[in-house]
Formats: sequence, C-alpha cells, structure tokens
Amino acid sequence: MKMLARLRYLIEEGFDVSSISGYDDNSAEGNARLMYVEHRTDGTRRLRSELFRVSYEEMEQVSTLFLAYHSGGGKA
Repeated sequence: MKMLARLRYLIEEGFDVSSISGYDDNSAEGNARLMYVEHRTDGTRRLRSELFRVSYEEMEQVSTLFLAYHSGGGKA
C-alpha cells in the first residue's frame, strides 16, 4: 500500500496532487503513477512524478481517495 500511503501524505502536507494513472486489471499487479506539484521555498514550482507497483485493490483505494480529494476542494 505504498502508493496509497504516499497519496495520503501528499494530501495531508498540502501538495497539489495533479493526476494518477493506474493499471486496470484485477488479475495481477501493475504500474501506477502519481503526479504532484512541489512548491519550492524560492517560489518556483516543480512537477514531480512517482512510479509504484500496485495491486488492483490498492489502485481502487487510491482512486477513491484521489476523487474525494478533488471533489472536496483539496482535502480528503
């Protein structure tokens, strides 16, 4: 559940989580990606991307949290 934990952390710390993409096959693990904006102390921003191996169940949980985050105005 590394991707789910990472997404929770990013939301709690106030990062702008831009997108997720994942594997849509319930028979095996697959690759998934999480993209977010990092705001630096000098005022610049950097787009970050992280890759994870996820199960179908984890990706379902990540998707649910991501949609709640975006429909709730930035808080999950």
